[in-house]
Amino acid sequence: MNDITNINSNRASLNSNQSSSVKSRNEASIGGSTEKNSSEAGDRVTLTDTASRLKDIEQQLNKSSSVDNTRVAEVQSAITNGDYNVDADRIADKMLAFEDFMNK
Repeated sequence: MNDITNINSNRASLNSNQSSSVKSRNEASIGGSTEKNSSEAGDRVTLTDTASRLKDIEQQLNKSSSVDNTRVAEVQSAITNGDYNVDADRIADKMLAFEDFMNK
């Protein structure tokens, strides 16, 4: 048999403890704002070799274009000349393959 006497008083005590914990954290964060900022305290940030390489790769990717201008010109020319053909079966196959890929 479980004793459920004073169950509400235990809850009130728990809520009171949580409230004082939150208050303490807030006071600590407010008090922390009076400390010196990180540049005055001498904190430094250093990048690892991997982070530096990733930064270089990101810069290279930003400089390069993801558009194949030669292919765009070929397709534009084919459309203009009326030579561009759409293969509906190929498009349907690619769409189904994509759906299979996304559902895995």
